[in-house]
Amino acid sequence: MKKLITIFCTLLACSQLAFGATLSSMSKEQFLHEFINKTFVSVPTDNLNGRTINNTFTMFLDDKGNMWGKMANKPVNEPQTDTGIYTVNKDGTIYFTWQHWDGAKRLCAHIFETQNSYISIDCSNVFHTVFMKISSQIGNKLK
Repeated sequence: MKKLITIFCTLLACSQLAFGATLSSMSKEQFLHEFINKTFVSVPTDNLNGRTINNTFTMFLDDKGNMWGKMANKPVNEPQTDTGIYTVNKDGTIYFTWQHWDGAKRLCAHIFETQNSYISIDCSNVFHTVFMKISSQIGNKLK
């Protein structure tokens, strides 16, 4: 009986390892290839100033470290559009600062790729937003 339980536990552990999915954040090269000079639209849930809002966020990043953003609906006590700057470390960590949003604080995030989306998680492991791959457009800069 002990032998049967040991075999069962071993098989169970191996099956969880075989089927367990882990995501790893995108590298700098992956991020630059997927996000630069493209416009992305988020799902209608985003995190602004540490609170979840139900709003679609559109973002464009150029190849010089500039970014533009627009919320579909104007957030309370925040502008509807904003500009800022970003940098990407070798390990893929993205640092960004909006002129107005998030109190103009320097923030950081990691981007995780799934089959049909990109998930943005900040450096404190807090969900930020999701960009669906189908929503991306090449070169459609926001003004």
